[in-house]
Formats: sequence, C-alpha cells, structure tokens
Amino acid sequence: MSSPENRNRLLIKFMDEQYVDSFINEGLLFMNNIQFFRAYEDSDPALRGDVHEGLSASLLPENITLEINGRVITEAVGKIDIRKCRQDETNIYSMTIITDQDILNSGEHGLHLSSNFSKFGNKAVFICGSDISKFWNRLKSSIDDNQFIYTLEDNNIIGGKVNYIERALHHSRLNVFNKFKEYAWQHEWRIALNQTTRVGPLPLKIGSLADIAHVIDTIDLVKQPIKFQEQVS
Repeated sequence: MSSPENRNRLLIKFMDEQYVDSFINEGLLFMNNIQFFRAYEDSDPALRGDVHEGLSASLLPENITLEINGRVITEAVGKIDIRKCRQDETNIYSMTIITDQDILNSGEHGLHLSSNFSKFGNKAVFICGSDISKFWNRLKSSIDDNQFIYTLEDNNIIGGKVNYIERALHHSRLNVFNKFKEYAWQHEWRIALNQTTRVGPLPLKIGSLADIAHVIDTIDLVKQPIKFQEQVS
C-alpha cells in the first residue's frame, strides 16, 4: 500500500469561467513557456509570475570560487543563479494537487486552501481519487502520439509535484520541478514539455475530461476545509 504522501486525493485547476468548456470538453491544456512566467508581473508577490522560474542551480557565494576569463572573483554578493540556454523555451502547465498526507497534516479542522486561488479564476475544475490516473493516462497517450513535443532531456519526466525549497539556504542544482518556498501555498503539480519545431505557447489537447472532471466556484472551494469524514455504518 502506498504511503499517504504518495496517494493523490484531489487534482485542481483554477481558471476563469471562459476557459472551463475547452478544458472539460477538449482537455485543452494551454501551456505557456518559462519565459512567460519569468516576465509576468503580478500586483501580488508569489502568484503567477516568478523571476526565478527555470533556474538550473542557485548557489551561495561563500561556498564557491568564481572565475571569469582567468580572473578569480571572491567578493560576489547575493545568490549566484545559473540558467541553461533555451530553458526559457520549456512549456509548463500548473495545477494544484492535494495528497492524503496534506489533509492529515492539517489536523482535525481540515486543509484550508489559500484565498489567493481566487486570483487565478472564479472556477475550480477538480478531478478526484482514481480518476487522477485516468487523467494521467490521457495526458501520456497524447504526448506519446505527438511527434512535435518531447519530455525534458535530463530526466524524461512528464509531470510531477513541485518541491519547495528555502532560497536563502539552498546551494545546489535545481530543475523545473523546484520552486522557492514562498510559492508553497499553491501545492503545485506541473507538466513540463518541449517543442521540436516552434517556440511559444503549446495548446495541448488530451481529449474530453467530461467523465472525470467536476466544476465548483473557487470561492466555495476555498471557504470550506478539505478533510476526511468518518463514514457512519
């Protein structure tokens, strides 16, 4: 039996009402690239935009020696961030995923999602339990059948949970499934793909989700806790 942190209970996409029909009936996942999110300016911090999106490493200056054109620089100030060439071209699609462990960790009062989700859109489309596997299978099938997209070269991973790390302490490599902790409230699960012949948004269609997807107003989802209910026999 899988552990609670590996049991995905709820997969959610927050969106404006105008996009609900294409998501449910066509399975349209509109994937912007990393450059879009790096340049996106939010009025609120740690929302959609992230200037650190797509870093391949973030290093503490006191732990490294920096040499440029034969000159050793020993007085670097602040974090040293490294980004791979063409990493900005990677397309990503973000959703929110809640595991059994997330719910258990929240205690008896349940898991309260952040009210910030309302800024992503007035509708929440969610997929529950075993239906998440059906979503995954349709996603994987659509990618396998498309010769113009491919998974990331270094790990061959299509999607996964984002691992949140402390920027001030981190001294190591990063990948597209890492973000800094100020975004942890999003409980993000993301898809990451590259295109073979073009650069820019990727409108990926994985087929109808009408049999597994459900719609609720975002405000109704965030105002009520997510928790397990004991069944009465």
